Amino acid sequence: MEEFDVIVVGGGPGGSTAAAFIAMQGHRVLLLERERLPYYKIGESLLPSTVNGICAMLGVSDELKRANFTLKQGGTFRWGRSKTPWTFAFSLSSKMRGPTSFAYQVERSKFDAILLNNARRKGVEVRERHTALDVLFDDEQRARGLVVRDADGESREVRSRHVIDASGWTSTLARHVGTRVYSEHFRNIAVFGYFLDGKRMPAPNSGNIFCAAFDQGWFWYIPLTPTLTSVGAVVGQEFASELSDGARPALTRLVERCEPIRELLAQARPAVMAPYDEVRVRKDYSYCHTSVSPGR
Repeated sequence: MEEFDVIVVGGGPGGSTAAAFIAMQGHRVLLLERERLPYYKIGESLLPSTVNGICAMLGVSDELKRANFTLKQGGTFRWGRSKTPWTFAFSLSSKMRGPTSFAYQVERSKFDAILLNNARRKGVEVRERHTALDVLFDDEQRARGLVVRDADGESREVRSRHVIDASGWTSTLARHVGTRVYSEHFRNIAVFGYFLDGKRMPAPNSGNIFCAAFDQGWFWYIPLTPTLTSVGAVVGQEFASELSDGARPALTRLVERCEPIRELLAQARPAVMAPYDEVRVRKDYSYCHTSVSPGR
């Protein structure tokens, strides 16, 4: 029977960061990731507190710089009744002014791999293609380990003093932690894909995220590289019928209805290289739990 101080489930930024920080305190940590990195995820526009705070504490600042991610100075919005976009810069904040007044737009497959490999270097035992099947409890209903299926399909028990579930909205362990409560105001659907050769805003805002409201919801427009752009529409669930003939036709129609996004993509073409060749849909991603730990 293997034993660890902490088992972390999920090799995304949250799981890798928690595991690395705990290992840096001298504890024995096991991290389980059901996929093999790198693999695709959404969530590409970071903030200065992540890049210059958490990532600096983890010791990956130089590695992020070498990855040549798009520099993000702030954000640009076309919101409300005004047709004129407005821009904010991180440097306007007295708490971020100076060398930390920036963030990155990241390709998540690369960003997540940087954090996971850093966790390994910090002493975390990382096991990819390992799935957490269930939680082991002691007599006082405290989580004391997991039932795990390994890369060969074999199941076994692994014990620990603590268990952290950082596996996200697809978690199979969440049933042990209170009740998932979905937001009353954000029962949204995101339809998103990738384009090549979309336009960029004038410098110094060329790396900014651009958000534009339209009648059905709002768009994000994230420059990931000089040629690759992440584009997504967020609409209410009442517009679910837009997806009846597929995600790509739906995204095409929504782009046509949002003038500034339509103009930015006027000369662009859909990306054809994996994993950016798909148009994807996500929903029910705004929620909380009534508890963050199992009760008696």
